[in-house]
Amino acid sequence: MLSVLLSLVAATVWGGSDFSAGIASRRVGALHASLLTFLGATVLLLIAVPVIGTDWSSEAVSAGLVAALGATVGFVAFYAGLALAPIGVVTAIVAACEVVVPVLVAVIWKGEQLTLLGWVGIVAAGAGAVIVGASEGGWGGAGLRAVVLAVIGGVGFGLSVVALDFAPESSGVLAPGLEMAGGLVLVTLLVLVMRAVPSLKRSLESLALFVPEPQGVRGGIGLGLLAGALQGGANIVLMFALWAGQLAVVGAISALYPVSAVLLAWVILKEKLSAPLVVGIAIALSGCVLLGVA
Repeated sequence: MLSVLLSLVAATVWGGSDFSAGIASRRVGALHASLLTFLGATVLLLIAVPVIGTDWSSEAVSAGLVAALGATVGFVAFYAGLALAPIGVVTAIVAACEVVVPVLVAVIWKGEQLTLLGWVGIVAAGAGAVIVGASEGGWGGAGLRAVVLAVIGGVGFGLSVVALDFAPESSGVLAPGLEMAGGLVLVTLLVLVMRAVPSLKRSLESLALFVPEPQGVRGGIGLGLLAGALQGGANIVLMFALWAGQLAVVGAISALYPVSAVLLAWVILKEKLSAPLVVGIAIALSGCVLLGVA
């Protein structure tokens, strides 16, 4: 029961992080929003490392640094998608891809067997993502770019999950902490490169990596840091949930994080919840849950 409760808390907090990051990306651009998120999460997780306790090992360090590469791609692409399309559309696609990628890696690379329920979950997650992408005219213009970015983001996050799986359980939050710290360094370097090459920066404005005329910068900075703090907090809660319960149960419940992001966007931003969007989100999340319990 405790693991279920903690998983629900983690999913809710993750959704809040995505919602905050979505608004921040629209104000300061995806790259700066990613930098702020990594900064907020890094500070919180590095504080948690000595408090929770951890065993340093080369496996944990390697897993965290490799995961940082996937997380960097994931956050930048995800946040760019959030700046271009409704939060509900982007988060549902990212969630579906993020869950499917580790499963496919386990089947193809590790030779693990997937049950019929698992294959149904993959089909449902993929079909739900397609329906969500097609909702609200998602296959045209900025909508198409947002869908592609969401898929890239989900794949990046999925690969970071694969990398973190190699970290020993005794390492605690060391690997996730290094993941966020490594991502902070990588995104900082990206920002510096973009600022040094104005033509490259302008060419990427169509992908919402930068905002030509930022609005509400102070609020965007605050929301970006809030997204990072929530991200780091959710990761810590998830670790406790994994220690208290089964991986399948925790994974299935934590995959419901788009629900809180969609609800926040609906209540606060007045984003429309069309019938195709709701159906697509429901199918995609059902697929995520099936993959979690398969």
